[in-house]
Amino acid sequence: MAGLKDIATAADVSLTTASRVLNYDKTLNVTEETRQRVFKVAEEFNYLQKKRSRYNGTIAVITWFTEADEAQDAYYLTLRLAVESIIAEQKYRVHHFFYNDPIIDLKSCVGVIAIGHFSSQQYRDMKNRNQNIVVIGENALKEGISSVNTDNEFSVEAVLKTFIEQNRTNIGILIGNSRTKDNLEKIYDPRLAAYRRFLKSKQLYKPQNVFEGKITPDSGYQMAKRAYEKLGEDFPNALFVASDTLAVGVLRYLHEQQLRIPEDIAIISFNDSPTAAYTTPSLSSIKIFNRFMAEKGVALLLEMENQSGDLPPQALIVGTKVTYRESSAAPVENNNADKQQRKES
Repeated sequence: MAGLKDIATAADVSLTTASRVLNYDKTLNVTEETRQRVFKVAEEFNYLQKKRSRYNGTIAVITWFTEADEAQDAYYLTLRLAVESIIAEQKYRVHHFFYNDPIIDLKSCVGVIAIGHFSSQQYRDMKNRNQNIVVIGENALKEGISSVNTDNEFSVEAVLKTFIEQNRTNIGILIGNSRTKDNLEKIYDPRLAAYRRFLKSKQLYKPQNVFEGKITPDSGYQMAKRAYEKLGEDFPNALFVASDTLAVGVLRYLHEQQLRIPEDIAIISFNDSPTAAYTTPSLSSIKIFNRFMAEKGVALLLEMENQSGDLPPQALIVGTKVTYRESSAAPVENNNADKQQRKES
């Protein structure tokens, strides 16, 4: 498609005149012949005059993952896509940065949405470039930065209570351990702290039931293998797995050992990604409301822009919901409700 400059040159008029003619500027003092010539040239160039999209500005989206890392983690991929979709709906441009991309032009942006886990140094670098920052996926209040994060404590407690109510008291946890991408800080998963605290309060905590590794299916397989070889008959009869990605590997190993799920071992994982519904057996999993978190994060950033930085930092915690499938039984009250519903129908 021809540009406006091409049309102006071919019609032998200035760039301003071509623009005003094509936008039907009635105050423009030119002959009818000139107007017709500009439209004719535009038509010959197959030029379709459209109103320019009116953007309110640009919002930077910085993710803690490389592009290759993100492709292996459905949670962060879907979260970023949700954020960028909502930014576009609000008529803002998106300037996206993966980890290791040179971060430039943040000062010209309305603000920054940071997705994932970052070190204090990384947060300082962002703030030096733009003070309007909202983090999604980590509580950054200690850094003086607003954030939107999913509930960890109560969701883990709900799972553990369900296991205990079903007389599964030998409960294990498989959780990720990692560091920020600049390797300056270890990432402490609050779900492990919630697991320890709750089971200690019930006098059911066993340090040997805690297994940590990378968030990949192969790591899940190896963690389950180490746990089974180490514990033998004392292997947990219930597992909380911190990611559906990890749980895929766990299921594969347990299947190889001919262990029945959920009869021998009940499993509940985290994220409720599309993977969870299609594993064998299908995974019970804690659902995270990614789009809702994204909506709240973008809304908070735009509120900061409108208030000219006068808002104090805030931390919003978004609740979760367990989707029960074949890998574990639902709580007793849910089962009763299901029976009553079937009876009424």
